[in-house]
Amino acid sequence: FVFFINKPLRHAPMRFLLPALVWLALGQHTAMMYMAAGWLAGVLGVACFHLQHHCNAPYRVAGPAERSSLDAALLGSTRLPVAFPLSLFSMGIEYHHIHHFDVRVPGYRLQRCDEEGQALGLWGRVNTVGPLRALKSLFHTQFEGGRKAEDAQGKPPRFVSFWPYSALGLQDA
Repeated sequence: FVFFINKPLRHAPMRFLLPALVWLALGQHTAMMYMAAGWLAGVLGVACFHLQHHCNAPYRVAGPAERSSLDAALLGSTRLPVAFPLSLFSMGIEYHHIHHFDVRVPGYRLQRCDEEGQALGLWGRVNTVGPLRALKSLFHTQFEGGRKAEDAQGKPPRFVSFWPYSALGLQDA
């Protein structure tokens, strides 16, 4: 949807013409279901993208000297276990840690790579996010105190939610 905003004339046929053709060919009910499915897919896609990088504890270091590509892959991105029927539509989004480790692994091999890595014990440090933690992490909007790296006492940075959400317990600890 961002590209639609940037280049509306280029993407107008996809956003308006296709739903109009569905409406004309298959009727109003089908067109409404088509648009609802597109909206739901967009919402779920944005939520999954948010969860890939906004779960506690974030991997942030003070400078390039402390940065490690292996740590960034294993600690800075997440592993989101997705149940079988839904994993058919996820395009491997649940294996984001592998994508950061090596972008050359094709999507159709991500599951096998994850299983082999589990058997070898490679993913012990990966930030695995379960359903409840994923729900709470969806409300993360900012760094605590605006601090993006460890402080002088060695306390790591933390994502937090706005007050109403954290008061309701919608913040990952």
